Amino acid sequence: MENDNFNRNPKGNNQWVLRSDDVIQKIIDKYPTWTKTDFMGRGYLNPDEKNALLTRTEVDRENLVFGQMGKRRRPLKEIYKLSTKENILRFKNKEIDEDTFRKNALSKSYRDQMSKSEKKKKDKLRYQNLTKEQLEEKRERNRNYLENLSGKKLEKLKISETNRQKKRWANMSEAQKEIKREGDRIYQKRKAEMKRKERLKNAKN
Repeated sequence: MENDNFNRNPKGNNQWVLRSDDVIQKIIDKYPTWTKTDFMGRGYLNPDEKNALLTRTEVDRENLVFGQMGKRRRPLKEIYKLSTKENILRFKNKEIDEDTFRKNALSKSYRDQMSKSEKKKKDKLRYQNLTKEQLEEKRERNRNYLENLSGKKLEKLKISETNRQKKRWANMSEAQKEIKREGDRIYQKRKAEMKRKERLKNAKN
């Protein structure tokens, strides 16, 4: 019968010798591109825990300095592939810094992965939160975009917009149609006012 009080380590010796911060730092310095998860065998560069070089308690020590902290940044070559021509040109002309260049490219890649319904929902929510100044800036960007479209793209856009408006109008109630008519009247007044200002500006020049 086994003795329940049997002690395999009566002297209380620690069988695992703790490594000093200097020893651990030398290991870290050998792999400057590794993150904490890489050293624990759970990262992108070292995904096998059998090859772990450090433990959780070791990587969490305060005095250690890692060459790579946080999320690893994508190479610029990949960012160029995700970017628009306009974004690339602005970055090359130093109109935007690298962080903005990366942010714009990643935002575009996320949007490209969305479905049409998700894009519409996000655009609608963002449009509702715009101020009057931001709305006017958006209208100006839309006008510039349309002016720069080629003939085929512009024709395709007009056909698509016409079909969308017909479908939307057919599903409207009479009250919604009246609101739409009022909105169109306001738009026409704004358009006429802009043309008047443009004529005055050209006359002065």
